[in-house]
Amino acid sequence: MTTKSAPISVLALSAAGSDDRSAYTHRVMMLAQCLRERSIPCDVFNMPDHPPLDTETTASLFMPLWLRTLRRASVIYCGAQEAGQALFFCRPFLSAPVILDVHGDVIAQSALANEIESGGANKSASLRVRLIDRLAMASADHILTVSKFQTETFLRQGIPRQKITLIRNGVDLDVFRQVPFPARPPFTFGYIGDFQSWQGIDNLIDAFRLVPDPGIRMLLLGFREGDRDLKDRFRSIFGPRVELIDRTDRSTLIQWVRDVGILIIPRIDHPAIRHAFPTKFAEYAAMGRPILVNSVDETADFVTRYQCGFVSAPDPASVAVTMTQAATTDVQALAEMGKRARIMAQESFSWDSIGEAYARIVSTLAQDGRR
Repeated sequence: MTTKSAPISVLALSAAGSDDRSAYTHRVMMLAQCLRERSIPCDVFNMPDHPPLDTETTASLFMPLWLRTLRRASVIYCGAQEAGQALFFCRPFLSAPVILDVHGDVIAQSALANEIESGGANKSASLRVRLIDRLAMASADHILTVSKFQTETFLRQGIPRQKITLIRNGVDLDVFRQVPFPARPPFTFGYIGDFQSWQGIDNLIDAFRLVPDPGIRMLLLGFREGDRDLKDRFRSIFGPRVELIDRTDRSTLIQWVRDVGILIIPRIDHPAIRHAFPTKFAEYAAMGRPILVNSVDETADFVTRYQCGFVSAPDPASVAVTMTQAATTDVQALAEMGKRARIMAQESFSWDSIGEAYARIVSTLAQDGRR
């Protein structure tokens, strides 16, 4: 992919600090690692670690102070619009092509956040987010998407196909290894991840209330200090039907998965969800568990194609019916679904194959940029 006469170096701009451990940072760091593993140097520049770039609304005004650093790169990667907009005033002075990794639709995400915060009174994206999106898109030469829905949206907006590449959220198959299926799972369902409202946690609570069988139990893992009220809510509503585990390391997480029959993603129906692609879906699949998803994004298409789980309409009543039906599925049938989920992860979400695709587009852009 690279040549001795034309070495490539990449600078990855991150809108999160070096101490961040979010799914956003995980993607940024994994894409950087994919390049390094293919002998393409990639440095990560964490904007919040460099005041005054830690203030999103003024980062573009101060980024010219780092123009010399930016000019050393043959390709500049921007992790989402928050990083991309910071290049707006620098862009005329840069010869390196700029990749914007959109992660999802920030305008739809802002609208969803405002809707949740206002209890439905405000369903519009903030002006700040709209401005950031415009500046980032104006600075980009190439766009990375995580879903077909996002890709098709850009195509409808008139962006040429050759300027868009679909790079999904991947999974390390050696870290998230296949977990043997239990003969009799102590927990019928499991949810692993964060507990923001847009993850569909209220949807999950409302659905599980409607599941009549007290023998159907659920494991929830990933609670942080700020989730204490939500944790207490689960405990008060469901009592011994739920096991509530705080955020832990991956090794311990995988041990807990051994006791779970079906992993669940209870996301709601909203444009912000359709544009994105949950990282946990690939991780769930890699561990060899059937996955219950709602028909709100591309995960439903994957589950249907690989026959590796269950798809429900997103309303709580439908989710409850699907959970009840899934709970009565023969254990051997669930184990076979889990094997197909692992195959899906190997074929579609391996960081090894995703890294190859990403390195190819970086190399192509670097060579085109020089020409």
